[in-house]
Amino acid sequence: MIELRRVIALAAAPSAVWRRLWDVPRLAACIPGCDGVETLEAERRYRATIRDRVGPFRLAIPLDVQVEATAPIRLVVDASGRDGVLGSPVTVHLTVTLEAGAAGGTRVALVGQADVGGKLAALGQGVIERKTRETLDRFATNLATLFEGGDAAAV
Repeated sequence: MIELRRVIALAAAPSAVWRRLWDVPRLAACIPGCDGVETLEAERRYRATIRDRVGPFRLAIPLDVQVEATAPIRLVVDASGRDGVLGSPVTVHLTVTLEAGAAGGTRVALVGQADVGGKLAALGQGVIERKTRETLDRFATNLATLFEGGDAAAV
């Protein structure tokens, strides 16, 4: 199990951040390796594919994504899928919480866990955790860019 934790400080107001989180194509563009998103049921169910390289493996993981929202402060995201080549299962549970930040901005807290199995897990916890940190760092930077043209800090 890999712990996911990140706080991203954005200069935009919480209401603006909440609205932008539902602009699914723009939000998906912030997720490293996300190769498009299909809306199955607006604001509830989606399908996305993540393409990336982890160690010697090139992955394409189709994910079924479920979202539960408590407007305008919390999203709970559950995603699961399996890489087609390696057969490695991947699951992610993530809670996204918005709270008022400094100077009218927003603190976006990401808390959750991911689990990777099969041949991908055989790479070892260190490799998987390093890739996860890199992905969270890139997501935080991309999200800040989406809201502020790259001026926000990811904490």
